[in-house]
Amino acid sequence: MAFNLEINPFLVLAFLGMCLVFLYRYMKELYSTLEKLGVPGPKPVWVFGNVLEFKGKNVLDVFDDWKKKFGNVYGFYEGFRPGIVLNDADFARDILSRHFEKFHIRTSYRPFIYYPDNLRLIEIEGEHWKNQRAILNKMLNSKGTLKRVAEKMQTRSDKMLQTVAEEMKEPTEGVDISRLVNNYVCEGVIRILLDMDDDQMTKHKEAIHNYEVCSNWSASAENEAGGLARLFPSLTPLLQLTDTAHKVSHEKVVDILREYLTSTVDGQNNNKLNDDDHESLLSYLLSSKVLSRDIDGSLGRRGLTTDETIAHILSLLSEIYSTTTAIIQFILYELACNQDCQEKLYDEICSFCGKDGNIPLTSFQDMEYFDMFFNETYRHHPIAPGISRVCTESCKIRGVTFKEGMVVRVMTSPMYMDENLFEHPDKFIPERFSKENRLDSHQYSFLPFGQGPRMCPGQHLAKIQVKTAIINILRKYTLSPCKNTEIPIKEALRPSLTPANAVWLQMTERL
Repeated sequence: MAFNLEINPFLVLAFLGMCLVFLYRYMKELYSTLEKLGVPGPKPVWVFGNVLEFKGKNVLDVFDDWKKKFGNVYGFYEGFRPGIVLNDADFARDILSRHFEKFHIRTSYRPFIYYPDNLRLIEIEGEHWKNQRAILNKMLNSKGTLKRVAEKMQTRSDKMLQTVAEEMKEPTEGVDISRLVNNYVCEGVIRILLDMDDDQMTKHKEAIHNYEVCSNWSASAENEAGGLARLFPSLTPLLQLTDTAHKVSHEKVVDILREYLTSTVDGQNNNKLNDDDHESLLSYLLSSKVLSRDIDGSLGRRGLTTDETIAHILSLLSEIYSTTTAIIQFILYELACNQDCQEKLYDEICSFCGKDGNIPLTSFQDMEYFDMFFNETYRHHPIAPGISRVCTESCKIRGVTFKEGMVVRVMTSPMYMDENLFEHPDKFIPERFSKENRLDSHQYSFLPFGQGPRMCPGQHLAKIQVKTAIINILRKYTLSPCKNTEIPIKEALRPSLTPANAVWLQMTERL
């Protein structure tokens, strides 16, 4: 029996019209969220929000322009998601510390993750995060860890200087600082995390370095697939098909770590090492006991699982590499461009560390001018230009309403160029960070390592890596721009702020 189904075109048109009306009202309601909250900001384009304004521009320049137009508190739409941007030290204190319980979730800026990346600190929440964080905080700040870091980075620094000396045997008009720093940090991080011997380093360094590069490129602002995944999370599974280099390098390093972890456990005397006896951060993690809640609700201690350990190592590999290579390059660049500052720092180095030999561990904390120069470099080149949190509970702070689920960004880079916070912000003045001047400043006006319970736990470790390289380079060479030096230096978010191109400098041996 055949059925003859007739379709009334007027009903179809009516249905499509209703769908269009519903879609129009939904979109209009969605893109009026910030306006209804009384939050100013740029006018959004449906579907894309305001992200098209970043296309072809320096991301930080866009945020600077928005601050000038809309003030210290404004909002913008990332696709369909409204968010609020804060360029205010008081708000920074409120979000990161005072009201931490309402903004305790940190957003992940890595759109493509592979198991066991979901076990990293940035991906977990609540009591589980707190207990895991306690382990990493203790590990990264123990005296034994910092002592080992200083020893290992001194060895890598000596090797870096040997490379420079070899290259300078031939006439040169400049040295590719970026290549030297990348190698120094990569090998140093591997030694710190895994304590590989020379044979193991030769065997695995290329794979690990490739993972560091691919992992950071995957999250780079220049990666269009990653940008689309952040913009439209539902498309992530499809867009992730383009992330092949990152995926392959990740799988290879995970295999290396599983094998290496087994051999480390076998040689660790049943995990009975004291905190200061560990030769690597991996060894420390394998001996650690984390608080854990059982099914019945009782608290106990257990060792980290294999996958938890690997997740922490993977996170440290990529995070330490990206941030440390960037800040060392920026410091060397600013030293070359500010000769008076370079000589002041050299004099302080000689006073605390001598002109050669190993660096006393106490010197890393005692060199005030070095810290001033570090901070001023970071102010001009903020490696982490903003701190993002998710509002977990609708609330009103300082007259601004924050809705549950909304992303809140404390953008520090525009604050660093605010003349109300930093006089003559365009000038390079390390003395603005002297102890006396900082006492008169707002505690939350400068946040190189964040603040509050989720601030970076590895700042002391990072500074040892940075200072070891700078101290040993300046004790042997003076730095100056060369014809290949890019002035002003171009920057890129990959995902930390980093020099966009190789940094070339002239290195002249001191007499």
